[in-house]
Amino acid sequence: MNEMTLARWSEQTYAQEGVASTLLALQDKAGEDVLLLLLAAWLWQQGRTLPADLWQQVRAQQACWRDELMLPLRQARRALAQQAALQAQYQRLKAIEVEVELQRLQVLEGSVGRGDRADQALQAALGAACSGPVSGLRAQLLAQLAALLSLR
Repeated sequence: MNEMTLARWSEQTYAQEGVASTLLALQDKAGEDVLLLLLAAWLWQQGRTLPADLWQQVRAQQACWRDELMLPLRQARRALAQQAALQAQYQRLKAIEVEVELQRLQVLEGSVGRGDRADQALQAALGAACSGPVSGLRAQLLAQLAALLSLR
């Protein structure tokens, strides 16, 4: 079977109604990493997961990458969004941000291998990718995301 790459699957999933807004809420309100949530959902969709120690390593590597590269890029893009005269630059920076994230998804896919076989609920798989406890708003948003992804 020819499985879809993580990057391609993520593009299609992100475009699904409600998924982008829920992922961005998890990012902006709960401090979660969209790419790790997509990775967890992609692995789950294939019936796979990562061992806890590998999740910890992936989260640590992703945090460094996010803090050094993506947060400054995102901050610059959001600042440009507020400038009416700079909308062309905003659009270019947004496209660059997406390209960088798609490239990072390829790196993540290559670094995690095939994962372990797993039989777990989607919400539990998503929770494994989270940086903090799955409770309160984070739990609500993960449940919403799991429901949206289950409709695929």
